[in-house]
Amino acid sequence: MSETNTLAAFYAFSGGAVWLLGSLLFIGFDKVNTQANRWLAAFYCILACTFTQLFLEGFEIGGGFLIHLLELPRWAMLPCLYMAVSHYASPSLPKKDWFLHFVPFLLFLVFSLVYLMPDLFNEQNHLPVLPPWIRFLVRYFFFGQTVYYWIVCFTLLRRHQKNLKMVASFTEKIDLEWLRYLLVSVLFLILIRILSISNIHVTYYSPILYFLGIILLAYSTLTQKSIYAIEPYRPAEKDETAPKKAMNERLTVEQVEELNDIVMRKTVGEKLYLDPSLTLSVLSAKIGISTHELSYVLNNGLGKNFYQFVNELRTEEAKSLLLSEDTKHLDMLGVAIRAGFNSKTTFYTTFKKATNLTPKEYIKANSAAS
Repeated sequence: MSETNTLAAFYAFSGGAVWLLGSLLFIGFDKVNTQANRWLAAFYCILACTFTQLFLEGFEIGGGFLIHLLELPRWAMLPCLYMAVSHYASPSLPKKDWFLHFVPFLLFLVFSLVYLMPDLFNEQNHLPVLPPWIRFLVRYFFFGQTVYYWIVCFTLLRRHQKNLKMVASFTEKIDLEWLRYLLVSVLFLILIRILSISNIHVTYYSPILYFLGIILLAYSTLTQKSIYAIEPYRPAEKDETAPKKAMNERLTVEQVEELNDIVMRKTVGEKLYLDPSLTLSVLSAKIGISTHELSYVLNNGLGKNFYQFVNELRTEEAKSLLLSEDTKHLDMLGVAIRAGFNSKTTFYTTFKKATNLTPKEYIKANSAAS
């Protein structure tokens, strides 16, 4: 076996790994993220077709019909990834226009069935010669589609992570950080494909590079966390921006200040922020105002989102606890939980941002001052 064939064998490893990954997702190793996982499984199965095609071409196995059959679903690959990310980021929102993302794939499928595939059954078993503009479209549309959908997927994820801080005071278990690593892995595969067109060295080692990218994809996918909705919410542009005009019409500056006083008095006076599971809707119910009004007051009266507002109050509580004789027996996790934080990570991050000191540095600095 030549060295080229040895490298091409990595396409088989990649294809086999992705087929297995897609199968695991489809049969449902995670019983919570079922719908999103099935879209991601479809993405992986189509990606597996691509690697299978590259393997067959590298070893000159199979005819033109089989190669084209494996290439056929490629235009549906990135729309499947988009649908998966969309379901992960907002599982409760309806996806009414999902079929529009698959129109290019359906058009290519019809074009293949009518114009391309009949010629694959003739004696030559090869595709017909296409006009230059069609060859250009077929060759480069997929690259453009890939870049577009990756950007859209990443934007959806970033918007989701931003929206979380509008309604939740803890994000570690619901921020889809694993999905960010998955998208970075997909970007790695995209860059390999783009660079392999112009760089012969990348082309030569691309089978190994693809395999490394698949390992990253598999790790990201298998470490995903189950998505449990903390409360129903709409994306920020609908939930926070759309009502802004109505809020301006309904609330005067004096009313905002009055509501601001109520929010601070109830939240601080009754120490509602000590509840580690506190969310926007829970706090609004305890205060007695709507979630829109509470969000508007926080954003415009205090200049903070919900996440910042609650965790800054918890930081002030933690400052007192760290210097109190009554809590000297607690470790840092104990202090974090007593202050209302859901995790040590959020505690350390928020505390360092507010004080420019770690909790231990804060204790040391204040001990020296006294």
